[in-house]
Amino acid sequence: MKPKIKQLIQLDQILTTVASYTHSQVAATAVMATLGSSDYTTVKAQLALTQEAHQLLANDVLLMFFDLDQLTALKTKLDQGLLLNASQLGILGAFLTSSQRLKMTLSQHVDVAPGLNELMAPVANLRGLQRELTRVIVHGQVADNATPELQQLRQQMAQQRHQVQAALTTFVQKHAQAVQSRRLITRNDHVCVQLKASYKQKFAGQVIDQSGSGSTVFFEPKVAAQRGAELARLQAAADAEVYQLLATLTGDIQNHWSAITQNQQLVSQLDQIMARGQYGLTTKSHVPVLNHDQSIKIVAGRHPLLGANAVPLDIELAPQQGLMITGANSGGKTVVLKTIALFALMIQVGLEVPAAVGTSLPVFSQVWLDIGDNQSLAAQLSTFAAEMTTLVAMTAAIQPNALVLLDEIGSGTDPEEGSALSIAIIDYLRQQHATIIATTHFSAIKQYVVTCPTFMTATMAFDPKTLRPTYRLLLHQVGASEAIWLAERLGLQPAILQAARNRLEH
Repeated sequence: MKPKIKQLIQLDQILTTVASYTHSQVAATAVMATLGSSDYTTVKAQLALTQEAHQLLANDVLLMFFDLDQLTALKTKLDQGLLLNASQLGILGAFLTSSQRLKMTLSQHVDVAPGLNELMAPVANLRGLQRELTRVIVHGQVADNATPELQQLRQQMAQQRHQVQAALTTFVQKHAQAVQSRRLITRNDHVCVQLKASYKQKFAGQVIDQSGSGSTVFFEPKVAAQRGAELARLQAAADAEVYQLLATLTGDIQNHWSAITQNQQLVSQLDQIMARGQYGLTTKSHVPVLNHDQSIKIVAGRHPLLGANAVPLDIELAPQQGLMITGANSGGKTVVLKTIALFALMIQVGLEVPAAVGTSLPVFSQVWLDIGDNQSLAAQLSTFAAEMTTLVAMTAAIQPNALVLLDEIGSGTDPEEGSALSIAIIDYLRQQHATIIATTHFSAIKQYVVTCPTFMTATMAFDPKTLRPTYRLLLHQVGASEAIWLAERLGLQPAILQAARNRLEH
């Protein structure tokens, strides 16, 4: 599926909504980038997974997803040969724990989601690494009891800090007249007393810093400095122990990175599938019955971007039967065209369709579009020339089991020549076993499809009282273009409208 087709049919907007249900940018980006599949078996398998996700969510099964974006920065550090810090190792521990919990939760609902359980079966069992990470790293820090040595060092450090604090408190109490404040303050990793500047030469110790005015110095008494030196020695020993732990765990992560990456990819896939299920649940969608014969049956289909304003579409086409939609501009022909195309493409990206049970769709090998305003100023092509460029490419590469959507085929040129070309192109596409859904205003094309055994005609309904469109598709009918009605609706002067009606009567 080409990105341009996703945009023309507005599938990109739907995928944006689906992506919003994911739990990481990694998964969201993958949803947005998906091009789908035209392989029947693949589409059927992906729709089955989506249906399982839909059912889990409908049963209020809660799956807690980890933010996979956090792993991206860690991979960069590992690639650079850098050591992971405690916080980053904690992230990996949380990810491994989350992956196992996802797998366990799914296993409790294997009757509802056998396919999702099978999808997550390859999640690597890294319980040893997971246990070590969660044992050593607690709340993003190396735990005190990570090793007996570290535990002893940190206990000694706590005792030494207490002694430093006690020595400073004693100094403040003993020399109250010499201090500006009884509050202790830390400067340059030294715990100091706030000493009046005039007393700085009267006590043994060192000045660490001074206030902006110079009236106060931050002073470390000698007794506190001696205990502080011991504390610094203990800190250095503890830092060395922590470094060894971080280095060991970083090495373990590097050794298991391929398995971690596999787990990340599987969790991302599950997140994407659950997002598809959430979309189906939100839009009250269903998985259509898939068929191999190119037959199309849509029951109460709703264009998902129209919301409550969508008029349900009901249509049934036999294998390789075409549909030619006629009727007025602004009557809804293009919406019908886009709805059919959108449903065909939604299933190819694993999405349920907003239609009732009984809907049946084929998995088309190709989807070709000639829709909208094709005028290209950059290429200096007229609307007709741009349309022909699209049709040339289409007819040159058409394959069996293709869906072709043609909006106002042959327009933008002389009606007689445009009709002749259009009919010839349609005939050729029929010979290539394509399913054709088209719209037209040309009388010659309308006459052609009426006599063509493989085409069904349809028109968009109008309210006979208000002469306004109802946006319902009426099968086996041919509609007028209602150009004068539309001109009147848009505000053309009554005198001009009457002149046009007079010309039609003559």
